[in-house]
Amino acid sequence: MINRRLIRIKTLQTVYSYRKSDTKIFAEHYKEFNHSIEKSYELYLLFLQLLPELQHYAHIRIDQIKNRIIKDDNEWQRLLPFANNLVIQQIQSNSQFQSLVKKHTISWSHQQPLIKQLFKTIVQSSLYDTYIQSLSTYENDKKFVRKVLSSIILESEDIYQFLEEYSIYWNDEIEYIISIVEKTIKQFKETVAGGGEILPKYKDEEIEHFSKTLFTKTIEKWNEYNVYIDKKLENWEQERVAEIDVILLQIAITEAVEFCEIPLKATLNEYIELAKWYSTEKSNMFVNGLLHTIFKELRQQKIIVKKGRGLLE
Repeated sequence: MINRRLIRIKTLQTVYSYRKSDTKIFAEHYKEFNHSIEKSYELYLLFLQLLPELQHYAHIRIDQIKNRIIKDDNEWQRLLPFANNLVIQQIQSNSQFQSLVKKHTISWSHQQPLIKQLFKTIVQSSLYDTYIQSLSTYENDKKFVRKVLSSIILESEDIYQFLEEYSIYWNDEIEYIISIVEKTIKQFKETVAGGGEILPKYKDEEIEHFSKTLFTKTIEKWNEYNVYIDKKLENWEQERVAEIDVILLQIAITEAVEFCEIPLKATLNEYIELAKWYSTEKSNMFVNGLLHTIFKELRQQKIIVKKGRGLLE
């Protein structure tokens, strides 16, 4: 579930914090880095849990309307497709998911006003009108849930406000995490108990190794790799260069040197993109120019060596 791009972002944020800290105790910052990764996985579980929570509220609303002295049967019947959505029921019954929710203590129990508002937004939307007029099938249930995630939950200012107040770690990753929740649901099957697999924090040992190594080596080899940056700045002084740019250069060089299986072009493109998001207006061009030059020189010196299919130098 955690991909390299998210790890790069977390590394950038934690290295920046480390560089700004008065007490540069590596163990403390490494613990903070791992905690930020863990919070990303919790956000994934939280968005999955949001769907059964909304479905539970649908049942509550149906009971409330039914218990009125004067009631409109059309009103509660209109909510039945949501209350009976097969895909959301699968999430709720998924034993793997329930075990993870318990382990990470994921809950929306104290956010009922938000649940109520989100549910109201959903059932009053044109998306819901289309859904209840379509055939009642598993695939239509899945399609509806995925669209709710991408076009209502992702666009909800209330969700952003809640997440911003709830955790400082989630500001930059909501869109990515929701896309992963969508991917999880897309892979669900009607014939599989619980729908399918809930994604693990790391899909394999390679990604976990990348996570552990990138931050560690960036700090450990800062002075060694900083020499390459200093050489290319020529008449520039590092104090005049945006601090984020220097950190991005350091992490990029670390990745290029330490991970022989990752193509240089992929590394280059990723850090240019991060410069666009996290640094100054012209940082992407600055980072692009320096990395091109540094990578070329380090390849000639055999400090950067790529191995694997299509990567042999």
